[in-house]
Amino acid sequence: MTKMERQPGALGLTANAATGAGLMPPPWPVKHDLRVGHVCSLITAFGIAAVSVVGLVWGAKGLYPAKPPSVLVSRAGDATNLIVILPSLLTSMWLARRGSLIGLLLWPGALFYALYTYAIYLVGAPFTVLIFAYVVLVILTATTLIGLIVGVDGNQVRDRLAGTPARTVGAALVVLAVLAYAGLISTAVGMLGSPASELGFRPQWVVDCALGTPALLIGGALLWRRAPLGYQAAEGLLLVSALGGVAFAVAGILDRPLGSHPVDWSVIAVHLAISAISAGLLAFFASRVATRQPNAQTFASTDRPQSRR
Repeated sequence: MTKMERQPGALGLTANAATGAGLMPPPWPVKHDLRVGHVCSLITAFGIAAVSVVGLVWGAKGLYPAKPPSVLVSRAGDATNLIVILPSLLTSMWLARRGSLIGLLLWPGALFYALYTYAIYLVGAPFTVLIFAYVVLVILTATTLIGLIVGVDGNQVRDRLAGTPARTVGAALVVLAVLAYAGLISTAVGMLGSPASELGFRPQWVVDCALGTPALLIGGALLWRRAPLGYQAAEGLLLVSALGGVAFAVAGILDRPLGSHPVDWSVIAVHLAISAISAGLLAFFASRVATRQPNAQTFASTDRPQSRR
């Protein structure tokens, strides 16, 4: 068996076999088998579907308050998770399974957004039996995400994406993070001394400050510095930013028939604008990934004479 045939490929395929099947250009930037991550992601997808259906069916029967303080932790939020998060996770997994580099880079982003979403549930949902499901989902998504990050070769990803506009996209991520922190601080200052009005905003505010926004800031800075982890995380972080606004908008609109909050179109418009910017950057970056042809340095390891059996 040649050295190239021993190299692990997408979800257990060897890189040589996948290349021969026309699924991917060599080398596939994976350091070890990702089948465990694939199985854990499927379990995560099943968990998202299960808790969302339970929330939709029993949410109006006492699982949630009659007027949930947050649209993200409500029956509308559960419906949004089925419409937005679940398809994003399954689609990125399917693309990665087929040997798509874009899918491989989006997959951790979809997992991170699931982690972000259920961290909000963990902080803001009523203390019911579903709290245990939220704990499991947060732990499972976090550990699977770490496994994927460790399993992907950031140096190979950087070589493959050497022609992409790293500094432009990195700077955009940093700007989005700074603007997000400015908005969070402004909202917090406005709610000081108003404990009743802060109940609905506190869960998302805490998770945004401690998890979502730092990831954008650090990922953007790493990409601007052209660090391997920055290239590895950029597409996933742009996906997270794009999904965030879409999910909030969908939940806000669905909460009218499913809940009791009026639709605040100005807030929805702001979130959709942020999503549009992030989606545009993601499409621009992904198009450069799709058209980028690996250079001679990328294939240096495959140009060596193959060893005999």
